[in-house]
Amino acid sequence: MSTTVSLPSSLRTSAPRLALPIGRLVAAAIATLSDWMRPREESPIEAAGRLRSLADQYIAQPSFAADLRAAADRHEQEHGIY
Repeated sequence: MSTTVSLPSSLRTSAPRLALPIGRLVAAAIATLSDWMRPREESPIEAAGRLRSLADQYIAQPSFAADLRAAADRHEQEHGIY
């Protein structure tokens, strides 16, 4: 034997009045935070410097360090940095 209970309710066909403004505010806050956290692009000078500092860490592998330094030199030449 089963029993069914019916409760009167009204179906909501639209979102609450403040849902859209709150949603837009949250979306804007997330977009701002996302823009703030996005890493900035390295300049060519910074990239070449990073390669050279990485090369300095490979004392035990001089040929690999030389390859990194050569890559930094090529990068500077490609971007007109001397």
